[in-house]
Amino acid sequence: MATTRRKGPGAAWKQTAIRRMDRTRTATLSFLKRLPEEAIVHPRTQGDWSIKDILAHIAAWEEEGAKRLALIRRGRAERVHFYDDMSEADRFNTRVVAAAARVSPRAMLGRLERARRHLVQELRKLPPSALRDPSHRYPVAGWLPEFAWTHERGHLADIKAWWATQKPPKRGGM
Repeated sequence: MATTRRKGPGAAWKQTAIRRMDRTRTATLSFLKRLPEEAIVHPRTQGDWSIKDILAHIAAWEEEGAKRLALIRRGRAERVHFYDDMSEADRFNTRVVAAAARVSPRAMLGRLERARRHLVQELRKLPPSALRDPSHRYPVAGWLPEFAWTHERGHLADIKAWWATQKPPKRGGM
């Protein structure tokens, strides 16, 4: 009788996480394709930021997430930097958005794609046991969703809400 090798909960969590990241990114890119470039670079559509600024922000947090995963995989979890208050995270956000100011929307989409690819690669390399390792200050399974799919989903909802206010009102039929 042949036996079937079952995946452990960590491996299953990783696969689910990657599927969620894929679905969220597909939804974001699909929506962005419908927007004119002027809308993507229009200032102050998302608070103080443009949609392009939001993309820089998302990419930067995914890059940060990939760095964290690499440190954890190398046994250097103590070197992971956590932002202990929002003012520190706000400074990070301000820095990364300012650094991307002259980047074109097309180049920003390329950066977004590279950041996600790197994040997924690092997640795939991470041993499943590291996802909920109690020796880490915060387990990967706790912070990674916010660095990837839940974070992006929230921003996409905000972008859609803004865009809905920009469309001319629909007229009813007779």
